Amino acid sequence: MAKIPDSDRSNALSVALIVPDDARRRALVAALAGSRSTIAQEFVAYPSRDDLPKIARLHCDVTIVDVDDDVEEAMHVIANICSYTVAVTVMACSSRNDATLMRQSMEAGAREFLVEPFLPEALREAFARASARRSNQEKAAGKALVFASAKGGVGVTTIALNFALALARESGGKVVVVDMDFQLGEIAPGLGMTATFSVVDALKSATRLDRDFLATVLMRHGSGLAVLASPENYNFYHLAVDEGAKKLFRILREEFDYVVVDSGTCHGGMQAMLFEMADALYLVTEMTFASLRNANRMIYFLSARGGNRHLEVVANRFNSRHGQIDEASATKALTQPISWRIPNAYIAVRAAQDCGVPLATADSPYTRVIVQMARAACGSPLAGAKKTSRWFQPFGPRGTGRPAKD
Repeated sequence: MAKIPDSDRSNALSVALIVPDDARRRALVAALAGSRSTIAQEFVAYPSRDDLPKIARLHCDVTIVDVDDDVEEAMHVIANICSYTVAVTVMACSSRNDATLMRQSMEAGAREFLVEPFLPEALREAFARASARRSNQEKAAGKALVFASAKGGVGVTTIALNFALALARESGGKVVVVDMDFQLGEIAPGLGMTATFSVVDALKSATRLDRDFLATVLMRHGSGLAVLASPENYNFYHLAVDEGAKKLFRILREEFDYVVVDSGTCHGGMQAMLFEMADALYLVTEMTFASLRNANRMIYFLSARGGNRHLEVVANRFNSRHGQIDEASATKALTQPISWRIPNAYIAVRAAQDCGVPLATADSPYTRVIVQMARAACGSPLAGAKKTSRWFQPFGPRGTGRPAKD
């Protein structure tokens, strides 16, 4: 690899090569020698999903994947890398100028398709586009904030939609809320909206899915919040966790600063994908035996797989005076502290649902905690903030739902 002057090093793109074929790998190395790039690591075999954290830690700008050695495995690698980190530009490479192979690669998430022989001019153009994407990297890597329920009826949808509204206001960024309850989602009705297109339309159109297509299925709330709703019609949707689902969330994270997800009733591989991609996972429970028991089981599952590092437990309908289970007992049952305590607002929540006007549009003890959660998510100050909200007036330390410090 040619040496790069120190003055140009900050502009150089770091590259990972996943090319099992020795001759093709050497050809790529030779072709890249004259470019402003550095090869961080060469992989002589397709990495497993367990190896993805190792690849992510390289913080490469570009990953080049050979698709000739094993087409199916190569497509899995491309899709997995794109779902794991949205900041990287994946380029597929092949000895064949095959339109079908190119389409497969692009659907899996590849941005470029390099054909052997690797001409320096073609590489320069591809890397110039990758460099342009890198300049917008922070915007591309939007945070995924996933809400999951320990038990049906704990109020996760109401929390998620009000959190999304508060986050849009407090962060000043672009926020989208996604309803993954394919049968009976309530995000759109809770915002007083009726969906024409839904998340299912996006998932079923993987071959056409891009930012332009996504724009046609999104709705806009009056607050500016984007909404990817669940279907209006009840049906049984058999949606596999394929490249379409990973591609959808990759595009959403490129287009929005924050992607708020109500994981709803989706299960199996779809829920596992959501949990894995989450920058923050909010597990909503109640102070009841059944809900705490389920939350404990989910925490144990996540802990065994290292997925609890971004976990925050949310106790909904929390009433420390009248509950039969106190917080100390709940913490012991959960094996970790409660992060947020949302007071019981059952009557107000029902009224808000009936009229389609979210609670986040008015001041209440309920919304004060939701706003504090949103502030924490976007890095804004919590209690005692001087910032004036257009929805309601500032509030003091008792607005926080955080556990009191010793």
